[in-house]
Amino acid sequence: MTTTTPPPDAPEAPTNRPPSMHRVRDWAKRPYARSIMILTVIIGFLLLPLCWLILAAMNQSGAPASPIMEDIETTVFVFTLVSIPITAFVFAVLVYSLLGWKHVSGDEVPADESPAIRSNTIGVVLWTVVSSVLAMFLVVWGLMELASITANSYGTVSADEQPGGDQALIVNVTGQQWVWTFEYPQHGGLTSDVLYLPKDRAVYFNVTSKDVIHNFWAVELGVKIDANPGAITQTGVTPNKLGTFNVRCAELCGLHHAYMQTRIQVLEKDAFDSWARESGAGRAT
Repeated sequence: MTTTTPPPDAPEAPTNRPPSMHRVRDWAKRPYARSIMILTVIIGFLLLPLCWLILAAMNQSGAPASPIMEDIETTVFVFTLVSIPITAFVFAVLVYSLLGWKHVSGDEVPADESPAIRSNTIGVVLWTVVSSVLAMFLVVWGLMELASITANSYGTVSADEQPGGDQALIVNVTGQQWVWTFEYPQHGGLTSDVLYLPKDRAVYFNVTSKDVIHNFWAVELGVKIDANPGAITQTGVTPNKLGTFNVRCAELCGLHHAYMQTRIQVLEKDAFDSWARESGAGRAT
């Protein structure tokens, strides 16, 4: 019986490579794989309270007082929750690499070599699909929340065309080292160093600066926009909660930047109108 020898440049004969699913099951049976999966679950449960701890940190000065801030907090919560499984897996691999393989030594390649992921069709497809779905979810959520925040801020709509039964309250915000001044042109040019707002009425801010760049940050309202000298930036909000809240400067503006803060008083409509009448047009409060 004669044997035919293939020419030197002939392709290599196919090997009996096991199917991808068999290789995945083989990988899952390895001790380190089980350990990493168990660590992922444990670390994931340990990280889960972060979703609420981050919100608690955001609410140290007060709970959300506008739809914008509610949208921001919801987005932070969801993004934190979605990132926990990935973070837990990365930390699990890190912990096991530091502890589980710390005794491995020598120059020889281990005999029990793991199958290459790049040649495992199921592994590649699974990784691609999961990553794509996660990225698409974050993009879609981000675009929806951005549209919602833009709609609630009325940033592209003129003051006399904003939604709602009443015309928007216009407030001219001026920053200077190191105080905020608020002017109400619809109330005879009344000015105040405390921001008084009516509840459930759209407010339109015209923000500027007299000297350097500041940043108008109404913390619990979710409003944050630059105050630039010689220019007016515009944004808006609808307060939906009564109470006392905070205005701060979020742009380093000089020696007393940290003290450039004041209060927001959100009042019922009648109480706001009474304050405006009692304060008197043009008189600083």
